Amino acid sequence: MHTSLSRRRLLGAGAASLIAAPALAGCGTSQVRSASNVGADPVPWPEHIPFDGPEPDLPPDPRGVDAGFLRYPDRLTTSVPEKPGTGRETVTALVETYEAPPLGPGSNQYWAALNDALGVDLRLRVVPSGNMGHKIATMMASGDMPDLMLVRNWMPRVADYAVNAAQDLSEFLAGDRIRDYPNLANLPTYAWQDMGLMAGRIQGVPIVRPRTGSTVLANQEAMSEAAQGRYNDWTGEELVDALVRATGDGHYGFGSASGGWLFGAPLFASWFGAPNMYRVDDAGNFVKAEATEEYRAAIEFATRLHQDEKVYYPGAATLATETLKSMFFNGTVRSHVDNLPGYQAAVTAVRDEFTVDLLRAPTGLGRGPVSHFSGGTYGYTLFKPAAPDRIRLLLRVLDFLAAPFGTTEYELTYYGVEGAHFTRGDGDLELTELAQRENPSVVPVKYITAPPPVHFFPGNPEAARRAHAFQVADVEMGIPPLTSGLVVREARVDQNRLRNVFFDAAVSVIQGHSPISRWDDAVRRWRTDGGDRIDAELQREYEAVHGS
Repeated sequence: MHTSLSRRRLLGAGAASLIAAPALAGCGTSQVRSASNVGADPVPWPEHIPFDGPEPDLPPDPRGVDAGFLRYPDRLTTSVPEKPGTGRETVTALVETYEAPPLGPGSNQYWAALNDALGVDLRLRVVPSGNMGHKIATMMASGDMPDLMLVRNWMPRVADYAVNAAQDLSEFLAGDRIRDYPNLANLPTYAWQDMGLMAGRIQGVPIVRPRTGSTVLANQEAMSEAAQGRYNDWTGEELVDALVRATGDGHYGFGSASGGWLFGAPLFASWFGAPNMYRVDDAGNFVKAEATEEYRAAIEFATRLHQDEKVYYPGAATLATETLKSMFFNGTVRSHVDNLPGYQAAVTAVRDEFTVDLLRAPTGLGRGPVSHFSGGTYGYTLFKPAAPDRIRLLLRVLDFLAAPFGTTEYELTYYGVEGAHFTRGDGDLELTELAQRENPSVVPVKYITAPPPVHFFPGNPEAARRAHAFQVADVEMGIPPLTSGLVVREARVDQNRLRNVFFDAAVSVIQGHSPISRWDDAVRRWRTDGGDRIDAELQREYEAVHGS
């Protein structure tokens, strides 16, 4: 019997913002409901029911360590015994991509096989990542909503759109009702909490990603030689010395792409012990990370690396991500800021040229290192309102796409068709050339939903060991973002308006165009121009979510 949707203390809520009244015109609503959880009567989180699959070689930790597999399982489990659809239904989905547009299912063996397994005609509206925000805003205003729709936490005013225009999924997923969809029930609780409740309800399905936040990818051989015996077990000064020795003769010890990487300063802030987004002080007040002494010290550290030690690849303020990655792959840059998915891509791209490693935080800086976890999601998927049977069909489709490693469904979704996209040999998989063009990134179904991540690298078990060992050490220092799951109204508007206050100050100081007092001025401007209101609203939502 299903549990009732009774009042229960809310543990987290969706990191999303509010939709403006004009953009809700297409919904046919005369009054816009707020997505805030303040005063809401929250439904229970979906139960977490772990999947009983193959035993991993490297065990997971629910706090933020993903399971590791050193070889492909000999036997797979079928987690979806019947096709989600009958073969007559069409399902539309808006997703983004970082790849070239895919060929359609008529010319794409992967897509055709996936449609056959799902029992539906899955029609993807594929939007380049850089255009996704504009596309979502246009769709919100027009009311032209597909069956499934990817949204991101940073998109302005999306949470109110969810509660006013999308399907409320609470009656299908809250509490033990999720048992009808075992693969969705296997999704980690932290992912649901990062998506969060909106007005106390479940409005979407999370797209799971690792909890590991930003890190430094390194050319192990080059950095080990530069470290002179202290590689990956170092103080801050020893790491600086290694970066200096790795720089010269056309090589650079460190790289950072433009945009939010900010010369690595947000990552350095964690090395100094700064809070993850916010901390709560002794009086119970929200304190923004950038307003702390630890973050200021990280800006000074980045300035030293850039101005005094000169270890950065030139042009880091405007360097495109793909350009930086190419320079890392060819050995020009010895280390750079990235994330765990970036590690997975680099291992595949570099192959035998050198060993891609994950650098651990140095000690001896500020309060000592912490690890800034991500919320554990890429975004979440909204459903177009429909009759219950139609919603159940869509949930079955997502249940298939959420099938975990070790299942026949995962094999199809992530590796394609045997003989066309991969072959088996010596107890492992080998991907074919076709798999480079037909996969869940090019046909971007992994942006609809995704299973819990695992460490598995066909033919490269040591890469899995390195990633797992990094997470085992990292999780002991890990702190999730304090704002994970908070739904805010005016704060999001002010945040967008003040977005460049800290960014511009950091770039100017680190490049040597301004003294560190420019950063202090940015902190003061943040507070006087709206930061205090942002902090206060976040605090009210936090108390509604977590209690005072």
